[in-house]
Amino acid sequence: MMNLSHGIHLSSVNSSSVSIFRGSLLILLLYTGCSGLTMDIRPLPKVEFGPVPPLEIAWTYNARAGFGPDAPLLFEDNVLVATRQGELHVIDLATGKRGGTKRFGDAVNGSPAVIGKTIVVPIALGRRALAAYDLDASDIRWRARGASVHTGVASVEDGGVFVNIAGEVQRFSVEGGTVVWMHQLPGGMRVHAKPLVHDGLVIVAGDNGIVTALSLDDGTLHWSAEINLPIYAAPVAHNNKLVVSTTHGSLVSMNLDTGEIVWSTALEDETVHFSSAAVDDELVIAGASDGVLRAFNIDTGSIKWIVQCSDALVAQPLIVGGTVYVGTMGSWFYAFDRASGELLQEIELRGRVKSAIGLASEGLIVLTEPRYVVRLSPVEIDDEV
Repeated sequence: MMNLSHGIHLSSVNSSSVSIFRGSLLILLLYTGCSGLTMDIRPLPKVEFGPVPPLEIAWTYNARAGFGPDAPLLFEDNVLVATRQGELHVIDLATGKRGGTKRFGDAVNGSPAVIGKTIVVPIALGRRALAAYDLDASDIRWRARGASVHTGVASVEDGGVFVNIAGEVQRFSVEGGTVVWMHQLPGGMRVHAKPLVHDGLVIVAGDNGIVTALSLDDGTLHWSAEINLPIYAAPVAHNNKLVVSTTHGSLVSMNLDTGEIVWSTALEDETVHFSSAAVDDELVIAGASDGVLRAFNIDTGSIKWIVQCSDALVAQPLIVGGTVYVGTMGSWFYAFDRASGELLQEIELRGRVKSAIGLASEGLIVLTEPRYVVRLSPVEIDDEV
């Protein structure tokens, strides 16, 4: 681990002559050939109760390109979606209408992070690693050169954490993009998922089967564990448990404090890839490339129920109260009873689902390949007179 004041090469950008809005959080996105568009992006209130089936398609938005594995960013009135064409789209949450678009690079595969009044966008191709967009000044705040960032940026106090294709885990300050600390992963270790920040730790999992926990404060190594199975999906944490999905038919639960394996499950078919899991106080629920959705006891790893879906499950499921939502690679979207796995509803979408689901109080935001953003909302039932 190295403490640095550099590491990514920064270039600041002076703000152009645009309006500066004070008092509320506003964003002005400049779209080629169009005038500036102003969007209010106040934080989304905490969702106490999510949508309950049956759901229906409220609107569909064409983002013109596909998406990475992370969920869209949701705010009180808007949805922010990054595409593999390098664009950030602002969409009105209620209507699905376009609020603005800005291009940040050749491709964006990981989710941006909103840190205070700045959006930090990871750039997957080209010479830039990050681009920071100032919401108050409505302009690029700084750009950072360096190895490409194929995964998302995790937001932390006054900055963020990311890992690049060179295996460097970096924490940076949002003020100027300077590096707070950098930790070099072992040679040849590639990380395909956004770093997980939980309880003072930064967790990264590599395709060489190594899971690493670093101190969020200074980047020092807290623990490292070898699972010896490739990891491509994002690990998830719940209380002191860390759940890791592998591409060789195994799901592993680890002690978050020590890195010790608590339990692991191994399928007979070692070619099965598990998706990132959804977890709550009782269950670990994960999809898989064999099209099976499995629910495990979070303490023991014993199977609670299994459901065979129509197609492969790549995207992370979502637990909302008593319902589990999951999309397939065959364009079907399902709602299952959390306790029993009973099918509650199925909806056919316009494309396959490879990204995590966004949750709002009155609906879900689903990204479907090759280019659509879909809002699913509860079916409105007219009261009988």
